[in-house]
Amino acid sequence: MDALKLDDSRDFVTRQYAHLLASGLDEPAAHARLREVLGADAVALLGGGDAAGGPARFADAGLGPRLAAAAKELGGSAAGVQAAFIHSLAEARLFALDWWRPVRTFLSYVLFLLGLALVIALIYATYVLPAFSHLDRTLGVHGAADWIAANGAIRLFAPLLVMAIVLVLLATRWLRMRRRMAQLQPLGRARAGWLDGKSAAAYQVLRCLEFAAALKAAGVTDAAVLEPALRVAGWPAGTPLAGELGEKLAQAERLGTFGVELEWQRRLHWTTAQAQLESSRDRLILASRVLFYILVGVMVTVLYIPIFSVASMVGVH
Repeated sequence: MDALKLDDSRDFVTRQYAHLLASGLDEPAAHARLREVLGADAVALLGGGDAAGGPARFADAGLGPRLAAAAKELGGSAAGVQAAFIHSLAEARLFALDWWRPVRTFLSYVLFLLGLALVIALIYATYVLPAFSHLDRTLGVHGAADWIAANGAIRLFAPLLVMAIVLVLLATRWLRMRRRMAQLQPLGRARAGWLDGKSAAAYQVLRCLEFAAALKAAGVTDAAVLEPALRVAGWPAGTPLAGELGEKLAQAERLGTFGVELEWQRRLHWTTAQAQLESSRDRLILASRVLFYILVGVMVTVLYIPIFSVASMVGVH
């Protein structure tokens, strides 16, 4: 099933379009070739039949056109950068889907756990709790059953409500991250350093290298690719790619091996960013699992309070 998601008709057409651009055809010629061989519906899958905006809109609403404009300004090929960017997006989508699998499994498990706990709580509130209330009245005491049943048994259902809210927040966060990673969009500011770790920074560096590699593939000279790549990636204006990575690329440029080093660093940072993003994902899953278990424990404790209350009263009498 995943294989179908990774290679549907739209993916196939987009991939062939990128190959045609990389082979030297311009955008109108590539569209005409696709229309001739695959039909007009294939061109529609790219996001529109116009050569200027269709594939760029499908690939990304902002990054594709900005990279193409930067390539034109620097004497490169807009079609070449678009072809390279489409391949980068395909790689990013593969990683996003792979990153999503443990998240999907965890969300499914928590949803099942929440559903099961809700069924148990409803049965308890409908059949068991009234029996305990009747027993308390028979004994002439104000027991725990009435305390739990007050206000619509909110004390029983409150942990489940918290679980549902947390589950929605987690699913929203992870779905947004998956979509942004698949489109090479920025993840946003990390709000919890202990949770996100260095994943956001590693991913941002990876985006810069991907954009630089796309510009290099479009024929832009070595010395010129980093500045527009940083600009498209949203790097602070006037701030170079500092640190050991920037130094290595500068040395490779002086040696005349910039293209090879850029590709090596791109592959290396794919591995680094993947490891960091997976690590932050696993930390959040672990923290969420502990929280959900605590909430289920609270609900189970509430379930047993009437039993302990009746047992203590029987022992007294």
